[in-house]
Amino acid sequence: MNIFREVKKKKEIEYNKWISHLENSKERTNYSIRRMDLLIISISGGGIYVILESLRELKTNETLNQILVDNKTMLILSGIFFLLCITLNFVSQVTGYHANTNEECYVQQELKKIEGGNFDKCKQTKFNNKVKYYNIATNILNNSSIFLMFLGLVFLAIFNYHLF
Repeated sequence: MNIFREVKKKKEIEYNKWISHLENSKERTNYSIRRMDLLIISISGGGIYVILESLRELKTNETLNQILVDNKTMLILSGIFFLLCITLNFVSQVTGYHANTNEECYVQQELKKIEGGNFDKCKQTKFNNKVKYYNIATNILNNSSIFLMFLGLVFLAIFNYHLF
């Protein structure tokens, strides 16, 4: 009997280690996602600043403006991509908020069920479906934002390459 308790205790300790590891992994994942959003906004904001300064310089320097008429399109497209990137990133923050809010509601219904209280399975299913929908939307928006940021960087690099 004593051996069974020791085995059970060892499994419980191992289980608790894995739970702790899982919680740490989730925290690191959330930190990484927050940092990615900050990087996207910073890089795109910096890109927009460079574009506006370049356009100002082109406006004041007529000789340079004549040379770069064709390449100005690359600069403007880059700016459009950066603006869309920031906009999609903002919208992804909103959809992420809705996903988390509905997840909280889902968990509250689950806790009511566990407590033996009065819970609404239909509401819980509705919350779960909303969580799935908003998570998918958030992932699509985040990936689109990253893609647009890279497009903006590529077009800005092409513009700068043609300067020299």
